[in-house]
Amino acid sequence: MGFVNMPKSAKTSLKKEPVPVEVKMSGNPWDVSGPVVATLPVPNDVIITKIIGDYTERDRKLWMFLVAAVWDDLESQTVHEIKVSKINAVFEAMGGEKNTAWIWESASRLTGTRAYWKTTSADGKRLQGVAVLMSGAVATEEARASGVLRFEIPKLLGEVIRNPCRFSRLRIHFMLGLSGKYAVTLYMLLESVANLKTPVLDVELNQLRQWLKIPDGKMEKWYDINRFALEPALKQINDNPVAAGFSVKMEKIKDGRAVARVRFIVTKTAERLDGEEAFKPKEYIPPPEPPPRLIPLSKIPLPTTAFEQARKVAPGWDYYALEQQWREWLATKENPDYSAASYVAFCKQRGPYR
Repeated sequence: MGFVNMPKSAKTSLKKEPVPVEVKMSGNPWDVSGPVVATLPVPNDVIITKIIGDYTERDRKLWMFLVAAVWDDLESQTVHEIKVSKINAVFEAMGGEKNTAWIWESASRLTGTRAYWKTTSADGKRLQGVAVLMSGAVATEEARASGVLRFEIPKLLGEVIRNPCRFSRLRIHFMLGLSGKYAVTLYMLLESVANLKTPVLDVELNQLRQWLKIPDGKMEKWYDINRFALEPALKQINDNPVAAGFSVKMEKIKDGRAVARVRFIVTKTAERLDGEEAFKPKEYIPPPEPPPRLIPLSKIPLPTTAFEQARKVAPGWDYYALEQQWREWLATKENPDYSAASYVAFCKQRGPYR
């Protein structure tokens, strides 16, 4: 999953708490060159959280890919099976190694990695949760290519993933192709702001160190963080913005002579904007109401009072028969008058029946 260690001081909440919504994947995670970009909707409530345990960049990639692979079954079942060779084929196509032993090593670490999250229930209550990323894994020894990986994703975590309050769409294959210890994390952080009205990530340098999980005692100066962590990661994004879905500009903000904050400004590509526009729900335009059903004047029934008056002026006649004669007579006229008065006048001409 797209879990990133963020400290409690991170401002990740909005004034109005959204409620969970059901979201869907796009594309096919197994098709690295498919016509539709494969994206995984990752809850921001879980991206911005606390992780306890070993959680390498490769672990993140495997976890997100497995979630994408079983997306449709995430809530209906917890135990899943996928051939190891099938998993590794996708990673190898994106620049990974041929040896499959890493899959078991990574799955083992995921079973010991706990994630904490905060979200909002459907009735508006604030909830906090904790679960291991993978509650169990079974594979043939050394996870050989001919074997199968069986893994279990906790049901509670699956519900959060499938029904997030806020989410980011991570481009699975672009993410799998990233290299370097910090590239995946930075990409996920930037994607989490890409769809905001103001797509900017403004962060204190010390906080950024924690998000990137830079070990204490290493890269303590801005020069080192920029050279060894940020520049290589940003280069991979800006060298291929179409695949990433955006480009990014970085600004450093100083406090005196030292860099105190970093601002990342995200700009979505035209291709991404066009694709998002195509997926937007179209404004519903109701069909025009059918015109009122018009009854020809010749078919409009006469009121009861007309027959009562006909009975008085033409006693003894069958006034329904007189009505039929009256209508046939009017049909020969250029401007027929189908009023009750016209009918009564017609009957009056007949007079009493003899």
